Amino acid sequence: MNINVKTAGGFLLIVFGLSVFFGGGHFAFIIPLAIGGLMLYWGIKRFSKGRAVSGIIAGVIGAMILVGSLPFIVAIGLAGAMVYFGWKMMKQGGSDADSRQYEPEAASPGYQSGFDSEWEEFLKKK
Repeated sequence: MNINVKTAGGFLLIVFGLSVFFGGGHFAFIIPLAIGGLMLYWGIKRFSKGRAVSGIIAGVIGAMILVGSLPFIVAIGLAGAMVYFGWKMMKQGGSDADSRQYEPEAASPGYQSGFDSEWEEFLKKK
């Protein structure tokens, strides 16, 4: 089994990123995020057409909704970055140059412990 530090670190980043995405980011904030974005866009569009008062009011309300959704946006962005960099680390860690192989060493045939010699003596007595 080839395991290296980049592969293990990438796997941990992916696990933490997915836990933040599914556990830390609540998807109920997607609806206010969309409404705030649409209101901000509509307010800017109305302001550019010459309707300054209604454009400013809609833009301010949309911006307030977006600022209220800021923790959700940061959590989703952080989770996405963790998954991306974790995947990238796992792909880089697949090379054999930096990998460590964990295989037990075979015992030398000349090595005998006290148990082996006692066992052989026991078998000879039988």
